[in-house]
Amino acid sequence: MHLLPLMPIMLTAFAVKLPLYPRMDLCEIEVAEVEMVTLDAPTETMLLRGCSYRNTWAAKGKVVAGRTGENFELTADTTRDPGQVRAEYILDGRNIKVGSGDAARAGDAIAKDVADWFPWKVPGTKVEIANNKCNPWTIAGPLPKTELADLGWEPQVTAPMPLEALYYLMKEQVDGKTDNVLVGFGYNDDSLVLVTEKFFQSKPNGIDESTVTDDVLAFCSLVLSYAKAAKDEDTHGVSPKLSLTFMPRTEFNTLYRQIKPKIPGDLWELFRILACYKNMRNGEVKIDGDYCDGSESNPEPNNNFARLKYKNSRVIPHAQVNINDWIHGIGVLSPFPDRLSGYDESIDRSIGGLRARTEKMYNSQRSVPIFEFRSLDPIKTSDIKAFMEKVDKTVQGLHEMFANPPQEQETPGRRRLCDAH
Repeated sequence: MHLLPLMPIMLTAFAVKLPLYPRMDLCEIEVAEVEMVTLDAPTETMLLRGCSYRNTWAAKGKVVAGRTGENFELTADTTRDPGQVRAEYILDGRNIKVGSGDAARAGDAIAKDVADWFPWKVPGTKVEIANNKCNPWTIAGPLPKTELADLGWEPQVTAPMPLEALYYLMKEQVDGKTDNVLVGFGYNDDSLVLVTEKFFQSKPNGIDESTVTDDVLAFCSLVLSYAKAAKDEDTHGVSPKLSLTFMPRTEFNTLYRQIKPKIPGDLWELFRILACYKNMRNGEVKIDGDYCDGSESNPEPNNNFARLKYKNSRVIPHAQVNINDWIHGIGVLSPFPDRLSGYDESIDRSIGGLRARTEKMYNSQRSVPIFEFRSLDPIKTSDIKAFMEKVDKTVQGLHEMFANPPQEQETPGRRRLCDAH
């Protein structure tokens, strides 16, 4: 079950503050920028019945109740419904550097700001959103007796991450025995298709299972997971991001550019074969009868995979993306954003929302994509500072562990991250 967040706090640490959905050209950010953390409290929204969709949307990114401080401000974020917005704290990453401890201090300041504000203490408290035509807005819940210490937060983290480090986290999620702060769990766990070396046993596109590397496996896992999730009609009309706990904020064409030299041949033909497999709990794979016949060593694809599509009938004109067209477009490096990211613009603008943006890794000149880590373990208000410290340490550890791209002669999946989480 996905609980819609009602008062998220976004801590954008170490990153240049940008519009929520900026127009991004091909670019690299030159400093190590990490951790945009969203803390979602499940009990509070701001409501204004009768506010139009246009005026509701105009509230996005505007300061709420004048609450600003050193390196942070409280801003509005929209939901799928007109007349309803959430609030989120955004930290000014221009003044916060990874490893400096600034993120933890900023998190502590935000926790104190929430305590000072305590907006639900008086029922029906009204607040204004800067330059919004629908002011004032009414805070709805939680109950006035709810203490700040009892308020739970559902965090999300956005950070630059090399693909092979993402694959490390994917494996930890599938294993189910990790306490890594970046590994989420929830209703959508089964949607992750962890592509392993065994998916390459028939040597698709001439790729041998003994040489495929973790960065390629991560890319294939992301694409195949989103592709197969389209079979479930419950995913239509909502953002595909809800299917996975790992979401690329960098669009897929840019991801593909990072591993393209390792993938010969036609990308669609590769995924027609990869779609033939599904994982078993013992680590083996078997033929996925929805998309293929034949055997594991000689799969025979049918046409069902090519027919998959996402549809959104809530907008005019209706939006849709065919999985065949999407993957084919990535393979020929069509103009960005890729078609799935373009489709998500009709709903949420989250997947690939940063377009081609990449960032430098911590203590490195290597540029890597940006990912959002979702459905993380909930925390309490008193834990915000410690959570930021843990996120900072974990991201640094992953960047140090995976400082260099994997080479084909390496055996993937043999590295361990012992002290970073």
